[in-house]
Amino acid sequence: MDRFAERLEHVNNPAELEELKHQLFRENVRIQAERAQLEADEDELHRERKALASERKQLQREKRQLSIEMNQLREAVEYERKRLKDDERMLDKKQKIIQRSYSLFDEDRAHLKQEYARIEEERARLRRATASARKEVYATGLFFRGVDNVIALKKRYKELMKIYHPDNSCGDQEILIKINEEYEELKERFGYAV
Repeated sequence: MDRFAERLEHVNNPAELEELKHQLFRENVRIQAERAQLEADEDELHRERKALASERKQLQREKRQLSIEMNQLREAVEYERKRLKDDERMLDKKQKIIQRSYSLFDEDRAHLKQEYARIEEERARLRRATASARKEVYATGLFFRGVDNVIALKKRYKELMKIYHPDNSCGDQEILIKINEEYEELKERFGYAV
């Protein structure tokens, strides 16, 4: 601008003055165009700043939302881990209960085998005792013990027939033979004839 002022002072003719005016006019137009371009650039920059600020706010909202979702996912994962641990503990407890039940079942089975063996031994002993007791009964004639007359003899005989007849569930052929032998013997003793 200082150079232009110096030139303006040294201008002598109107053509040169006219040329300087044109030059000044062109410079003024160029400056206005640059100013308009700068204003447009400034407006564009302002719009971009607003857009960036809006995007920044959107990103911050998305970041907050993502953070919330991440926290929810962490909580869900933590809850699922805790639930899985609880399920594992529950399964372990159930497995221990089942194992304990099996061991108790095995103990009971062993105890039942012992009981069964003991019962079988006692049953065998009772069979032997019953067999020897039957022999004693047959030998001593206990079927009609306490019978002292013919009426009591007949009554006892009918009762014994009901009990020991082979058609009954308790019936026994050997005992029936012994009863008949005793009955015949006692009939003769009491002098009972049919």
